[in-house]
Amino acid sequence: MKYEFRSVLFLGIGGISMYQLALAFKDLGVKVVGYDIKESKYTKICVEHGIKVVHNFNKDFCGVDLCVKTGAVKSGRYLNNLKKRGVPIVDRAEVLSWFCSKFKQVIAVAGTHGKSTTASLIYEILRQDGRKVSCHIGADVFAPRFNFGDDYLVVEACEYNKSFLTLYPNVSVVTNVEAEHMDSYGSIFNLRNAFSTFLKRAEKRFVLLSQSTEFLKRFKNIEFVEMSNLKFDPKIKGEHNLKNISLATSVCSALGVSEDTIIKAINSFKGVPRRYELIGKAKNSKVYIDYAHHPTEIKSFIETFNKEYEDNQIIFQPHTFSRTKTFFKEFVEVLSKVENLIVYKEYPAREKKVAGKSAKELYLEIKKYNPNVKYCASMFSVLNYIDNVDAVAFVGAGDINLVAEKVVKYCKNV
Repeated sequence: MKYEFRSVLFLGIGGISMYQLALAFKDLGVKVVGYDIKESKYTKICVEHGIKVVHNFNKDFCGVDLCVKTGAVKSGRYLNNLKKRGVPIVDRAEVLSWFCSKFKQVIAVAGTHGKSTTASLIYEILRQDGRKVSCHIGADVFAPRFNFGDDYLVVEACEYNKSFLTLYPNVSVVTNVEAEHMDSYGSIFNLRNAFSTFLKRAEKRFVLLSQSTEFLKRFKNIEFVEMSNLKFDPKIKGEHNLKNISLATSVCSALGVSEDTIIKAINSFKGVPRRYELIGKAKNSKVYIDYAHHPTEIKSFIETFNKEYEDNQIIFQPHTFSRTKTFFKEFVEVLSKVENLIVYKEYPAREKKVAGKSAKELYLEIKKYNPNVKYCASMFSVLNYIDNVDAVAFVGAGDINLVAEKVVKYCKNV
């Protein structure tokens, strides 16, 4: 599809991918307006760059000749009004695919876990090597850049809603393939087929070897990556990050980056936000936030956290009812082993309760195996239960990070 438009509306402009695409359109000289249900740091960035952002549907949308929406937006009066006026409506993924076509080399990183960190590592290594490189990653990165004159684009390829199948990268990278977003795929078979398709489109293919990616061995011309032999002293923690580092190392080595540059870049890499991030203190306890929301991610985080802080507390927020239902047994198995656990009210995102199970149901099931588990639905109830431990971790992909920030701020002002 050709993008020859004068005015573009972004529905859900507060998303991390959406706001980046909105800024890219503005750089092309296109008038951009945005809608989001509430203000966020990303909507504020858009406003700072001269983009008008509103929080209710209004007359500013009447003159737009293209609407870009997130994959989570399926219907609603906004879309109906636009359709009645004949405004073309496209998903975020299609726009990202078009932008990718403007770069000489696209490196796309997909996977159930670790894609933001791996993509950020690749971007940082290429940046420190002096390459002309841009990025489009689902996390805040150091020195972000999006310039159509660059040689490389490092992009995080999200499998939700099959959006990564709109991409045709030169280099495809897969961190792992586990059951996730079953509302989009229906079965692990369909999910694996999607990842296979994603890989086959690229000239160069890199896959982190694990039990979850064994099925890809039937394909030719894939470089399977194991632990790197290079000597690193990384700031980011956990065995899962050593795997991410190894994958990024293999990709960048194949692109001609020297070992010295790779080691220097990795050792200076500070990670991405919400990945084992220390944000302050509360009641003399260090407070961390982490994005883990899949049972495998949570297990990995807990193992790393326990090694560093034996005396700790974990506050977990389930993300979406459907995910809680899909992985209910696995969540219970992983979380029931946490001695000092709080289950926080779920973040429903785009869903209603009918889609699956609630945080309260998860809490009640865990309580059968761990009678010490607590349930909280507000920041103040969390404060009542925070113990005087060495470290507290707020874990999940919803707004649990904001709860953590409020806890830290409240304790600081008390």
